[in-house]
Amino acid sequence: MKVSKHIIIIFLLLIAISVSYFAPRAKYVGTNFISAMEVPLAFAEWQGTDVSKALNINTADTNFNFINDAIAYNYVNRNGKNLLFIILDAGNFHHPKVCFTGAGFDITELPDTEFQLVNRSLKTHTLFTTRDNESFLSFYWIVIDKNVAHEWLEQKFKQLYYSMFNKKKIGLMIRMDIPAKKEDISNASAMAKQFTYNLSQALKRDEAEYILGGK
Repeated sequence: MKVSKHIIIIFLLLIAISVSYFAPRAKYVGTNFISAMEVPLAFAEWQGTDVSKALNINTADTNFNFINDAIAYNYVNRNGKNLLFIILDAGNFHHPKVCFTGAGFDITELPDTEFQLVNRSLKTHTLFTTRDNESFLSFYWIVIDKNVAHEWLEQKFKQLYYSMFNKKKIGLMIRMDIPAKKEDISNASAMAKQFTYNLSQALKRDEAEYILGGK
């Protein structure tokens, strides 16, 4: 009997989910790529502050075992507007919607956002989140060995492949969060586009490809 491609995909996805969520949570050992990066704190109109310690990933809490390393920089532009830029090196990426929901946020999924970079473009997922008097416009994407994983399913398959064959990879999730009211979404999106373009200019080419995609 011929098994349909759809059934195979579902079967493999179930395996990936089982590996991700039901296997013992050993500490993920990454490539230490983030610690060697040189993401600038100051470039163009942006001035950043390292707030990585606020992520608290180096604790005894096993919920953070899937993360090897992370950086979080809070950037302020010339108009005093804030943008939080986060990079995670992780063995199993948790969907940002899960993280926001767990933190008590209501989530609205927006159409993907396309960012123009120096030599190419980057399409990212976009969320608008609210909780009490807080609201944020967030963008996130995943890059595995310079390849942007456009769909969550694609990312899971790539992680399953690398784990099955014990292959090392540089897998990064990147996220930008901007405080914004609903009526400010357009301005916040323009701000994110300016930041991403400036960042693509400021990064070294190899690091730009790992963070922003290059293939």
